[in-house]
Amino acid sequence: MDMKLINAQRKVQILKKYLHEGMSVLDFGCGDLVFAQELFKAMPSLHITGVDVVDFGSRPKGIRFKKYDGKSLPFKKASFDIVISYHVFHHTPTPFALLFECMRVAKKQVLFVEPVYRGLWDIPGMRIMDWFFNAWKDHAISMPYAFASKSDWMNEIKKARFLCTDQIDVELLPKFLPTGRSLLFVCKKIHAF
Repeated sequence: MDMKLINAQRKVQILKKYLHEGMSVLDFGCGDLVFAQELFKAMPSLHITGVDVVDFGSRPKGIRFKKYDGKSLPFKKASFDIVISYHVFHHTPTPFALLFECMRVAKKQVLFVEPVYRGLWDIPGMRIMDWFFNAWKDHAISMPYAFASKSDWMNEIKKARFLCTDQIDVELLPKFLPTGRSLLFVCKKIHAF
């Protein structure tokens, strides 16, 4: 079986429980839309839009795509019920600014999975793993290695006036390896009363 498809199906299993029928979903950093396509197969009532700096040319039925400049998302405030992102922010030169952009266009929630370092000893291993998983792809993937710690992400989530209700370890590699951990951050918008 195709590894991209297996990876996309795994992502669907991790994120599906946070989604509800009929939601509008932005897949930030959607790439070739394989994940969005698998998500749509699992939940066909979702209204999915993919956004990326690269147009891979894929246009699966039922999924919209928008190319953007890598700085400002081309959507109005609160355009989507939920924004999801999977291993994208560390591929950008300004991960926290783009997290704020995702939070700006979200009505309710932002779900994102990012590799986090537990100590500086993790960073060389994270760089190697990032290169290994991205160097072979059809399109060049930006690799500024903009890794952050869990506490860095938590501080940025708080600054954006979101509440992180959960951080779930979704890493496949054993904990003893110095390659960081992939965490799912479940973030809810704090509404003013």
